[in-house]
Amino acid sequence: AAVYFNAQSGYSQSIKSEFSRALSLGGGQVVSEFDLSSSSFSAVDSFKQATQQGATVLALMPNSGQLDRALQVVQVNQQQLKILAGDDVYSPKTLALGGVAAQGMIVAVPWHILANPQAPFATSSRSLWRADVNWRTAMTYDAVAALIVAMERNPSRQGVQQALADANFTAEGATGTVRFLPSGDRNQSVQLVEIKPGSRSGSGYDFVPVP
Repeated sequence: AAVYFNAQSGYSQSIKSEFSRALSLGGGQVVSEFDLSSSSFSAVDSFKQATQQGATVLALMPNSGQLDRALQVVQVNQQQLKILAGDDVYSPKTLALGGVAAQGMIVAVPWHILANPQAPFATSSRSLWRADVNWRTAMTYDAVAALIVAMERNPSRQGVQQALADANFTAEGATGTVRFLPSGDRNQSVQLVEIKPGSRSGSGYDFVPVP
């Protein structure tokens, strides 16, 4: 795989490292890495180098600030290689600017409303806002739900920290039961979505959950 990331973003570097580790454990390898934030970055040149080095997959791991450059790669690729992407690529801009070149791209997100459209949060949020909400709204809801449960246990700063660090801590959120790993990261599975032709977004393409 060829990985595109932003070396100036801790978040982008983190998901790049996690992807590289998971790929290695699965028997794959990263053949090239490209810094989207570099002043000398070229979507055309990097794609040419990636293919010459034998990449069969492009992994786009930008932060939102480098999404435009990541989408340049999508346009250069024109569906030649499979594309996997991190959650910051989940954006209306990706659908609008990516167009047919982005069709078939797989994006990893924490949650998608169509994965379980009859879930309580999905139906209530749609009723309230008269529109579908995205994974960022769901994660915010979960964070608030976890904070409320922690404060109910002990309404102090230290008490909240201790509650959230408890291995048995749980809270019911938009995406299901909220739990945390010992590292403090969310213990949650990933939802994959694929870009397909559709009418929900108004761009002609939609993010559709992968079963």
